Amino acid sequence: MGVILKKQRDGTIRPHWYGKYADGKKCRVINTGVTVRGTPPPNTDAAFTRSREEAEKALARHVEDARRKGRADHLTERLIESKTGRKVEYVRLSDLAARWRDLPRETAPGKDWLAWCDSIFNRFAAALPKVTYLHEVTPAQAGAYRNRLAADYSRRTAHGAAQMLKGAFARLLPIGAANPFAGAIARPGPDDDAGTVHRRPFTPEELQALFTAGRRDAFLFPLVVCAACTGMRRGDVCRLRWSSVDLAAGVLAVKTHKTGAAVEIPIFPPLREVLTIARRAASPYVWPLAARMLADNPDGLTYRFKKLVAETFPTSEATQKALQAAPPAPLAESLPAVEKAVCESLAGPRRDRVLATLRRYAAGESVRAIARPSIEGAPDHRGQVSMDLHDAERLSGISFLPHPSAAPSVKDEIADITRTARTAREKGQRFASILDWHALRVTWVTIALSAGVPIETARLVTGHESVNVVLRHYFKPGREALRTVLLAKMPAVLTGGAAPAPDPAAELAELAGKLAARTATKEDKARFRKLAAKV
Repeated sequence: MGVILKKQRDGTIRPHWYGKYADGKKCRVINTGVTVRGTPPPNTDAAFTRSREEAEKALARHVEDARRKGRADHLTERLIESKTGRKVEYVRLSDLAARWRDLPRETAPGKDWLAWCDSIFNRFAAALPKVTYLHEVTPAQAGAYRNRLAADYSRRTAHGAAQMLKGAFARLLPIGAANPFAGAIARPGPDDDAGTVHRRPFTPEELQALFTAGRRDAFLFPLVVCAACTGMRRGDVCRLRWSSVDLAAGVLAVKTHKTGAAVEIPIFPPLREVLTIARRAASPYVWPLAARMLADNPDGLTYRFKKLVAETFPTSEATQKALQAAPPAPLAESLPAVEKAVCESLAGPRRDRVLATLRRYAAGESVRAIARPSIEGAPDHRGQVSMDLHDAERLSGISFLPHPSAAPSVKDEIADITRTARTAREKGQRFASILDWHALRVTWVTIALSAGVPIETARLVTGHESVNVVLRHYFKPGREALRTVLLAKMPAVLTGGAAPAPDPAAELAELAGKLAARTATKEDKARFRKLAAKV
């Protein structure tokens, strides 16, 4: 068995590879459908070798299919085809990722989601190297792979991968074949939620501090306000379109990107302020720069928000002192004095280079920009730029450079406040974030439900499909907040506190209702006149 080249009558090589194999006592030759590429013998090249390898794989598939048709299974396939009108198709495990991509869908999937699917399918295929087709995967093999996922990954990651494999097998298995991933029993255990790290909501006071600190960042501030006032996800905030904004009616009509749910959200005054400031441009997006950054560098958005959180709520005393310390005066204010000191202490090309560096730095150029010289004699790398600036600072005795303090680095400070205790989870490869963009969504739900907003109303705004999701993952009141709400709502017989004072406005309204219905007594009328006089 092997692949061969065949020639035309005029002696030229035919355009396709042919395969030769033995079928019982007969020798058969087929056209593999693979085009001959490159230079044929005797001077072969890499392209010719690759085309021959592709032809060998095509021949092997044809021989396997031919042998399968000779078995009794083929009769079953023909019976199924005659009953259903659909041809029985056997999908290779190695082709699972590609076949899943080619399935018809109502909407085009995102690149990141498809890459995630590819990684799941390719890891599964690598775990079963001796299995060729999907229908050959046994329930025991599927169960063993589930256990491996549960041992190596967090519960959410393992469950998501198993569900993805289950759905793919259901779509691509031959008709009548049992799904090996359908036999597992998913039952919540006694400590089912122990491995899940939930986001922590901001308190109203923390949210106000975040707004105050965020005003310094004109790019980030409107995004934070929009996320906090609407409970929308980061992607929906950055992709918000002017067509979804109705300032006259005071409503955002948004179709969520993740679930496709259509939601209507009232525009609160802080959100109206940032929407009014945003100017309509040629772009359909309210914040075009945010939409572009979401597409090009989504991790950069996360980093900028976490940095804002770390700067607003510093955890270490050293960081707090560093943030409170006055920054050095700009070089532009002291440039003549610094230049004079440099001229008195240095001479020749070095003096000229340091002076050129000082003038560019005083004009607002960064060290990185200065290291790409536009004038002759300027330094040619960042280390030299930094050395020249520090020499000028030392010679003049005037401080104009930011100096490192004993405070932790920005990345360490971000990790301390936005991640869970800086300790790795038992399962999972990443630290769990507790204060990121999605924490603003958790904040909105927690504040709304704590304020007495009906959960169905909150769900209409957030676009969640079920109340269970809202309660399990998004309603996370802190201990003090929970205690305050319970003390205010529960009766004094349970809380041990004094009975709440009657509300004069509510009592006045009740008495007015009795007067209108002509059921008020003399005591009610006297009480009504007394309360009305106070108001």
